[in-house]
Amino acid sequence: MKIQSVRIKNFRTLKDVTIPFDSVTTFIGPNGVGKSTVLRALDWYFNGKPGSLTGKDCSFGATDEEIEVQVTFSDLTDKDRNELGKYAPAGVTTFTAWKRRDPDGTESLSANSKSYAPFNAIRGKGSAADKKAAYNDLRNSDSSLGLSAWSNVDAASQAMTTWEAIHTDQLVEAPESLQTNFFGFNSGGKMSGLFDFVLVTADLRASEESIDGKSSIIGRILERSIDRTAADEEIADIVEKSRKQQQKVYEEKFKTQLDIMTTHLNEIVTSYSPGRAVTVAPSEVELKAPRTTFEVTVLDSTYPTAVERQGHGFQRTLLISALQLLAQSSAASAEGTICLAIEEPELFQHPIQAQTFAKVLRSLAEDAAKRIQVTYATHSPYFLETRHFDQVRRLTRSSAETPVVTVCFATLADVKAKLSGVVKPATVDRQLDGIVANNLAVALFAHRAFLVEGPTEASVFYGIGDKSSLGSLEASGVSIVSVGGKTSIPLAHAILTLIGIPVYALFDADGGFEKRAKDNGKTPDDIDKERKSHIAENRMALKYFGLTEEDFPAAIVADEVAILEDHLEAFLSASWAEWIIACNDVESAAGIRLAKNQFAYRAATLKTEGGVPEMLTQILAKAKGE
Repeated sequence: MKIQSVRIKNFRTLKDVTIPFDSVTTFIGPNGVGKSTVLRALDWYFNGKPGSLTGKDCSFGATDEEIEVQVTFSDLTDKDRNELGKYAPAGVTTFTAWKRRDPDGTESLSANSKSYAPFNAIRGKGSAADKKAAYNDLRNSDSSLGLSAWSNVDAASQAMTTWEAIHTDQLVEAPESLQTNFFGFNSGGKMSGLFDFVLVTADLRASEESIDGKSSIIGRILERSIDRTAADEEIADIVEKSRKQQQKVYEEKFKTQLDIMTTHLNEIVTSYSPGRAVTVAPSEVELKAPRTTFEVTVLDSTYPTAVERQGHGFQRTLLISALQLLAQSSAASAEGTICLAIEEPELFQHPIQAQTFAKVLRSLAEDAAKRIQVTYATHSPYFLETRHFDQVRRLTRSSAETPVVTVCFATLADVKAKLSGVVKPATVDRQLDGIVANNLAVALFAHRAFLVEGPTEASVFYGIGDKSSLGSLEASGVSIVSVGGKTSIPLAHAILTLIGIPVYALFDADGGFEKRAKDNGKTPDDIDKERKSHIAENRMALKYFGLTEEDFPAAIVADEVAILEDHLEAFLSASWAEWIIACNDVESAAGIRLAKNQFAYRAATLKTEGGVPEMLTQILAKAKGE
């Protein structure tokens, strides 16, 4: 069983969002859009105690509306169906349940179950008398049901359930209330052992979670990994023997003294109340066997130290390591699924360690035998594998008076559909690893993306931005992405736009290729092949952006894309002579040839005197959304 989708209504920043889930689900987006809120809504759904939410948790003060979290589960196993019973009968591929908080603070659980519609009216009656009347009315009006005569509520309920089991083709889905302990990690309800949700928040303390307690991560691991039974039985025997020995000592040491005291006391008591007497004896000793507990310490070299004395990075490492072990031990022992939810897994982590965490989490989720689902909210590209862009959920928030949060995502099918007629599906599959995985990770965190063919174009435009204010493009949330060539622009553009990122693109028409080819001594056949290649690439890019297809288009700055008639260096040579001088100066200072060097290009652009060519200024303004 795994989470297929989640709908959250009126919970904090989330007014009404529906989110599909995968084996790994990654939430990204600016601060304050609700990434962590999704995880906390699920934590309330699975583990929240009654009364843990208040009116302050309602979205933007909507206290007259109910808070609702709805989860749909898929990949149901035979064990899941067996435990869920009527909530997941044969032929049904999903199971959906809701948790609600009413405006008066009342919390309720419900789920869809298959039932016979006329029976629902009977089950919904409040009293046994009302149920009896409704049952008899249905029994008398429809003898084909073959319902037995009413004897009591339980017998009638069993008769209806038996009929439904035989006539599954006549059943419909209907919401039904669930017992309050249906969910919860250690609740003992139906979901315990089938699906457990564990959240590691950004402020979770490793020192608290490493204490052997019922609700701590270490405590949960021990509960599933360590059999305390044999030790507890032996300790109980020792304690019982000690209790008996202690009782014996009391009786032996105090008997004479207490007998004398009792005799004297009774002499006085009988003088006031003849025929009555008292005795004084040692009380029964009460000794209880202590619960076996375990302690986590950290060996710093060979010296044991407390967890709280370690740095934040190691404490976070310990937390996630324990969480991984919990997932493995829980899945192995319960044969159910556990969902690891982590808020900012990169917190306090060295980059290499963060990359390791990301790989481990993905390997856990992709190993079907472990039955683990992973979700996290992150600001780190280390936890965003753009090869799996379809598992990214990007949240954005409108600037309206009552902000609306939107969840954007892209499936591979969506991308291929957007590229239909431009890029073949097989080509998309081939390009994904080389283009997406290597170039788009940082862009997915940007407010806007500017696609260019190579790193030197990126360097020049970053340099132009730095001329107005150092780091101005980065500060405004613009990421310039070099995708490795003209043919890769449509795929990168399709992915980013579907995930909700505004994108601008620039490509070269390579109109001056033939002169360069001749100057380089290429043969006519090679030049002809290169011409055909440039024509095909230009027409493909123009078609994708909805522009008139031409072999070698003229320079243009359009709404979604800009085109250079030849390539950037040719444009700069013709339009910004000072830039060539600055490049020569940078090369002279370095003492080496720096052609196509992205760092040299950025430095030269920053040093270049004279005004920036108008076309480049227009392109950058479009890229910034101005």
